[in-house]
Amino acid sequence: MPVLLVSLLLTFGTVGTAAQGDVVSAAAPPTTEAPVSTVPTSTINEFIPEEQQITDCISAAPKPGCGSKARSDWHQWMVFIALVGGMVFVGWRIVAGLRRQRHEPKPRQSATP
Repeated sequence: MPVLLVSLLLTFGTVGTAAQGDVVSAAAPPTTEAPVSTVPTSTINEFIPEEQQITDCISAAPKPGCGSKARSDWHQWMVFIALVGGMVFVGWRIVAGLRRQRHEPKPRQSATP
């Protein structure tokens, strides 16, 4: 309990002295121009088609014709193949485990009085 009181006094004591301190002058307003090194060379987004309205393509269920060829390449197919391969491997291990469990003889228990 005393530790709580001391920590509260220190906390509110430092806040009170900071509020009574000298007024600090404001910093200069930020500039609206980006430095030359951060300006992109191109602002074209290859994932948004140019022949469709942007409001039709940005949604949870975009309308047909909103895709682009840049959205599907060999990387996406490799991920799909890896996922299917993983699912096949897991299924194979489950089936193999069940078959092994079914064919193993059960240990006999001795009849002890």
